[in-house]
Amino acid sequence: MRKRGVSIRGIHLMMAFVILVVAILLLFATYRTSMGYSRMREYTESYILWERDADDLQRASDYLTEQVRCFVETGKREYLDNYFEEADVTRRREKALESIREIAGDSEAYASLEAAMGESVALMEKEYYAMRLAIAAYGLDVREFPKVLQAFELTEEEALLSSEEMEKRARKMVFDDVYHMRKETIAANVQACLDTLAKGVGEHQKAATDALDKMMFRERTLIIIAILATLFTLLLTTFLVISPLLRAVVFIRADQPIPITGSNEFQFLAKTYNLMYEANQEKTEKLAYDATHDQLTGIHNRSGYVFFLKNTDWQSSALLLFDVDKFKRINDEYGHETGDNAIRKVAEALRGSFRAQDHVCRIGGDEFAVIMVHTNSDHIDLVKSKVARLNETLGAGQDGLPPFHISCGVAYGDKTQDTEAVFRIADAALYQVKSEGGCGCRVGSGESAA
Repeated sequence: MRKRGVSIRGIHLMMAFVILVVAILLLFATYRTSMGYSRMREYTESYILWERDADDLQRASDYLTEQVRCFVETGKREYLDNYFEEADVTRRREKALESIREIAGDSEAYASLEAAMGESVALMEKEYYAMRLAIAAYGLDVREFPKVLQAFELTEEEALLSSEEMEKRARKMVFDDVYHMRKETIAANVQACLDTLAKGVGEHQKAATDALDKMMFRERTLIIIAILATLFTLLLTTFLVISPLLRAVVFIRADQPIPITGSNEFQFLAKTYNLMYEANQEKTEKLAYDATHDQLTGIHNRSGYVFFLKNTDWQSSALLLFDVDKFKRINDEYGHETGDNAIRKVAEALRGSFRAQDHVCRIGGDEFAVIMVHTNSDHIDLVKSKVARLNETLGAGQDGLPPFHISCGVAYGDKTQDTEAVFRIADAALYQVKSEGGCGCRVGSGESAA
């Protein structure tokens, strides 16, 4: 007896059920302790917000310093514009201070941050004056700058300084030790705010943590992590590997391309399989087509003709054999390329003259056959008119071809349903047309041709 393989789907379902039961039991047992965890989380989130606001004030102050220094160093207007954009529009320092006050109120932490803000605002006076000196040093028109800078008047002594001396004095104002110390004072006040907040949050966190059962907390954390990891793995495996694989098996059995879904690796395999599948299908179709179609004209070749001969209901069908009159003369006088074009022209004309359900075949060099279905000997005149129109078309000498004609012999299967007999009758009728000069059509009978 052949052993059955392990059911991957069954194992996954069983594991999912077990994990779900364990998760429900654990969550119920730890529900009461989760409230303490929620409080601790609130404290932590509050501290993150406070830290963000304090950091915004510090970064805004540093940004103003950076822009005023860049302006003093280069005289580029863009740095001064950035400075006033931050100071008058963005106003991160003011917003941070307001946010801290909304959360912490008039606490020690707020007082420290307010002191940092005050120092930063006071420092702006020095920065304004440095920028005013830089404007003069670089020969810029002070009237094009904010009014707060226009309000600063240079002393007589400063007005007599050279551009290099003004630039040097402006640079010193924002790079000297005094400026640096005031920046450190701002940073110290911000850090004092953070330290005070961290201390308060730490006390709240410790109180909340002590209220929890440490052992249960650790066990629940580890087990929940294990559950989430396992469920995550199971879901990924199911949706990205197992389900696409099961669907792929169905499509492979149905001889169809695989849907490109699932994980990257599976999609790569699916794309590779589909490329191989399409290549194989194209190769198979091409081989099948080449086996039954003539390469020169695209119509059915002799193999296709033989197939149709054997599988035609001759009771309601007719065989028409065609031959190009004096085809050798066309090849000899105009060349084989013209001869090939003539063959193509005949094939094209035959396809255009007969129905799509009729079978047009090239059975030799300049020999063609048409198997007309759903017809009988009552349609003799129709066939003769088709051949006459064909000869009118070919005799016109179009498409760079010389005028030429074809001969046709016809045999109706309702007279005799034997395949070989139908062929002999049509061939005999064709021979009669050729012997009489060609360019015509005869319908054969069992003994003679009409």
